[in-house]
Amino acid sequence: MSLKGWVAGNYTECPVHKISEKDSNKFVLLCDGEQAPFVSVLEIFDEGGKTPPNEHAAAHEYFYVLAGEGTAVVGDTKIPVRTGSFFIVPPGNNHEVHNTGKGRLYVLTTMIPDEQFSNLIKSGPAASLDEEDLRVIEGSGI
Repeated sequence: MSLKGWVAGNYTECPVHKISEKDSNKFVLLCDGEQAPFVSVLEIFDEGGKTPPNEHAAAHEYFYVLAGEGTAVVGDTKIPVRTGSFFIVPPGNNHEVHNTGKGRLYVLTTMIPDEQFSNLIKSGPAASLDEEDLRVIEGSGI
């Protein structure tokens, strides 16, 4: 729903995509660059999954771990993350997120500005949520 710039909804109404077929993580696109000047996603990493190394020219990226365990890598620094952890990556920093736990890793990620990340997600193949995803998402209060 959108009223005079206000955006609201439920994750059940949001598209789910992978960036490419070979990727081990999928994205629930909660808010994209067409709705606001940022992108916000629920990123779901399969066991052993990770993001490729990447960096953003102008965007700050905020990560909040909803469930699971992993490692955040920013430059040469590695930190363990788990449910309740958060970290912010400033522009120009190479970074990765690795799922190192048993089961999936669920991360709420927001990138400001969008830097066309939402378009990259939307251009990838459609994916879907399974029973495990629904149980974690419903339990997290998203």
